[in-house]
Formats: sequence, C-alpha cells, structure tokens
Amino acid sequence: MGILIEAPSRRQDASGMPANAPAVGEPAGALHIREVVRITGLRREQLYMWQRRYGFPSPLRDAFGDRVYPADQVARLKLIKQLLSEGWRAGAVVPLADSALQSMVGLAVAEPAPLPAEISQAVRLLAEHRIGELQNHLSKLLVGQGLRKFLEHTLIPLNEAVHERVVRGDMQTFQELRFWDLAQRLLRDVTRLVRPTRDARQLLLATPPNDPNQLGLAILELLLFTEGINCLTLGTGVPAQEIAGAAEAYHASLVVLLFDRGISGKIAGQEIRGLRKALPSSVPLMVSGRAVNLLAKPIDNVQVVADFNSVTAALRTRGLLPATPTPRAPDLPDAEQMA
Repeated sequence: MGILIEAPSRRQDASGMPANAPAVGEPAGALHIREVVRITGLRREQLYMWQRRYGFPSPLRDAFGDRVYPADQVARLKLIKQLLSEGWRAGAVVPLADSALQSMVGLAVAEPAPLPAEISQAVRLLAEHRIGELQNHLSKLLVGQGLRKFLEHTLIPLNEAVHERVVRGDMQTFQELRFWDLAQRLLRDVTRLVRPTRDARQLLLATPPNDPNQLGLAILELLLFTEGINCLTLGTGVPAQEIAGAAEAYHASLVVLLFDRGISGKIAGQEIRGLRKALPSSVPLMVSGRAVNLLAKPIDNVQVVADFNSVTAALRTRGLLPATPTPRAPDLPDAEQMA
C-alpha cells in the first residue's frame, strides 16, 4: 500500500499572493508569466506592480498556482508596451481600455501648448489639490465672463488641458474625475436658473455605452440653451435602443451623440451604425467628439461635426437655430453665492 505525501506549498510570490492558490479555470491560449515576459518585453516586477496599483493585468492561476494570462490580456499588454516605447507613461496608459489604447497608438506625445493665464491658474490649483480655491476661481470667471464665454473660452479648453495632462501622466485620473465633479456642480447651479422656452424644438443628447463624458453633455446642453434650444439629456452610457425609444417618445427633432476621447474609431463606427439603424429614418442623427475623427469612412444618413461650435453651426444650417445667434443667458448670482 502506497503512502500519499502532500507536496510542499510554494512560497508566496512578489505580489504577496500564495502561488498555490486554486486554479480559476485556465482558458485556451492562456500564457504562463514567463512567456508573457518573453513576448511583450515587460518585466515581471512591472506586471506585479500594475496588478496591485491599477488592477490590470488580472491573471488566473494554473493547477500549480502559477500566473497564467488570457490571450486578450496579453494583446492589451503588447499595446501598452508599444505605447511605453512611444513615450507614454505607465500611469497614463495601463488603466485604459483596449479601444482607448488603440486610438493612442502612433500619436505624438507633445508638450502641452501654453495656456491663457486664467486656465493655467486653474490647472495649477487642480494639480496642487487646492479644490476650494479652484472652485472660487471658476465661479469668479463664470460671473465675470458670462455663461457662454465661460463655456467656450474657459471650461471647454480647461477640460482639454486637464485631460492632456492625465494622458501624459502629469496628473492622475482621480484629479480629472475631481475636476469633472466640481465643474458639473458649478453648471448645475446655473441650470437651476434656466427656464426653457415653450416653443423651442427639442434635441436629444446622450453618450453611447462605456462613455462617461457627463461633463461634455452638460457643456453642450448649456451652450444650446444660450441659443434658445431645449435639450433632453439622457446621460452617459445609453444603449442605442433606449436612445431610439426616447427620441420617438419625446418627438425629438434631432439626436446628438457625443463620444469621449477614449473610444476608438472602430468602436465609434459600430455604435453609430447601431443607433442609426434603431432610430426612425426621419430623425436626423448628429455625432461629435474626438473619436468621430477616427472613423474610417462616412456613415449614411449621419452628420459628423468636429466640436461644440460645429454642432451649433450645423444646427443653424438645418434651420433648428436662428440664422444669427440670439444669446440667452440667465442672470448669474455673484461669485460668493456660487462658491
């Protein structure tokens, strides 16, 4: 009769996890960590650190407790390695989804352009985590510039400047999220003063699934309000069927779909075609955002516009806005009331 001897447990690895953890089902095509290191050119230490810091990669365990990486994670790691070789920082690319990484390949990592003094000050306050001072600074600019000028000349370029610095790794993602929250609360204070006109034609605004660009929607909604347009904003990450149902239920004159920077042209094209198919043919569809500039070819019965100002120009051409701008803006409280 043989004697069953239990094999000794393996020591813990660099991440602190026991190497003989139960296997979670090794998928076909998964690679051992030594193969991932060889194929991607990344170091084990990098993979361990990224897993702890960013939650990616997220390896499984084989029957011996060793790390194995599914094929989709290996492909994403290859993209990350390519972007690192092009000058991007790990903190700017490792947390991103595949579609965002693909849209960044080949882009130059250029130094940010010089900013106007007011925007430069806002960026500095955000970088130094001086959120209360940043809120006061933006409130004063809003009162001094008026709503439309504040949106066009301060908030839109400030939003771009913050995102550029996150992509370059000069700021963390949490700082951009903090800025978005602050800016949206500021705009909500203004929105409470908005009284929509009864005879204005209604537009439907939304972003597609996996797109968190809530600030972009808020900016566009207020810009259109200053032109006398009422907007029905569904929010972010809305499936095509829901957008189409809302357009029919609320008799929308036009649907505007915004795409955040982190979506590739391929994904954007799929979302646009799906929505165009779901919408009644009589409802015009307009799409905007950086991702639409990456579309491989035009999409039938869809109007592509580059930025917010192009949206208003296109609406004017369609007769949904007056031929000449007729600005409307609520009376704004002073900076102390908004702070």
